[in-house]
Amino acid sequence: MAPGSGIPPDRANRIADAVEDIEQNVARLRDDQQLSRSEYTAAENYDLRNAVKRKFEKLAEATLDIVEEICKQERDAAPDRRKEKIREPENEGIISADVAERLREATGFRDVLSHSYGPIVNDDLVYDALQTSLDRYVDFVEAVEVYLSGMSEE
Repeated sequence: MAPGSGIPPDRANRIADAVEDIEQNVARLRDDQQLSRSEYTAAENYDLRNAVKRKFEKLAEATLDIVEEICKQERDAAPDRRKEKIREPENEGIISADVAERLREATGFRDVLSHSYGPIVNDDLVYDALQTSLDRYVDFVEAVEVYLSGMSEE
């Protein structure tokens, strides 16, 4: 993704870096999808489970970074609350209501992961997210790329 002429280069570069981070983390998590539930939850895979949780946190953070940059581009400011930030690109028609809702869920999931310690986060819950939740980021990145390509045509 190259910075477009309709968006300042520094903003386009920040978005491009966050998109790359999302793509890399999704690719790595796709590799982990191959594990069975029993393999994933096995005691010897403790470090793997922590890495998966951290990748989910990073996915949500990169998503929010992109959303904030889009808010600044479209409105000159971003709302303070993370979930509210996602509403702005939805209102602008950049992402669909479905993608926006799935991203708000991802933000909530990130909050649970980042503020829970020890066995509070259920490994089965994270495994289920690993199996079912990666497409929300792919859909988001595709929408962002369409947005940026439209900006470069301006």
